[in-house]
Amino acid sequence: MSSPESDPTPDADTAITGSEPPGDPVPTDPPADPQPDPDPDPEPTPPPPTGDTLTWEPATWYSITYACRTAGCPNENIVNSAPMFYSNDGQSKNIRVVDAADGACKKDSVILTASKLDPQPVEE
Repeated sequence: MSSPESDPTPDADTAITGSEPPGDPVPTDPPADPQPDPDPDPEPTPPPPTGDTLTWEPATWYSITYACRTAGCPNENIVNSAPMFYSNDGQSKNIRVVDAADGACKKDSVILTASKLDPQPVEE
């Protein structure tokens, strides 16, 4: 015979009290939705092509955008345009834009974009 302390079955004098039946506890609050991860930083936009990476045709007119990248220049990173720009012999080393505006540094600017004019201007 077992002792009353070790007997797992309740006696008739032992009553289960409380409003909940024995078993799994009832959750008090539903679990909170997990916070979504913040969007990771998007891939950085590659820098626009420069005059060294653009393909130039010799003796051709283009419309270009350019910007001075010289630190301290009052026109630094300001994008300008030239609606008619001649490519000379088509070699990048001979294709330059110098921002000569008042107060500018008067150094070479970086050509950002170039679009071939179509139709090409008529030579006089």
